[in-house]
Amino acid sequence: MPRAGNVHGVKISVEPLFHPDIEAIEVDQEVRFSGDLATRYPEGVHVKATITPIAHGVHMQGTLAGTEAETCVRCLEPFARGAKIEIAETFSEDVGRDEDLYADVAPLVDRTIDLSDLISQLLEVDEPMAAVCSAACRGICPICGANRNVVSCGCEAHTVDARLAGLARLRDELQARDANGR
Repeated sequence: MPRAGNVHGVKISVEPLFHPDIEAIEVDQEVRFSGDLATRYPEGVHVKATITPIAHGVHMQGTLAGTEAETCVRCLEPFARGAKIEIAETFSEDVGRDEDLYADVAPLVDRTIDLSDLISQLLEVDEPMAAVCSAACRGICPICGANRNVVSCGCEAHTVDARLAGLARLRDELQARDANGR
């Protein structure tokens, strides 16, 4: 499956965790992107996590945080959306690369974690279906196209759902009859 952007050179060797004197590896790293992810996250993201050993693998627990450049679907204005994603990923030597799509855990190949796919996947899952700058956003006027957060255009859109057009006509007829005093 093609990725929306590229994360270059983010590999962590977990070999030391397979020795009894190491209990954890701390990750505290800024990650920059290319492609679409670089456009969406121009400042990159920050990964802060702890990797601990488990039977036949390792577990990574932490956070991925960054600021995404978005466009509001209501008013079409750009805005910054803070993203903070929890990381809870298990990597196992018992899972092969070809089993990655069907396994509950990620493959641990050569006792190295490649954060590239993990970061890309987490950012894609966090992407909202319809990003809105705020819950109070009033959007674009469908009549004149003005941003209703900035100006009050005064347009009145009386669109009637085609399925209710018959009831709207009946309402108008009743209102006209009442106005004429019948």
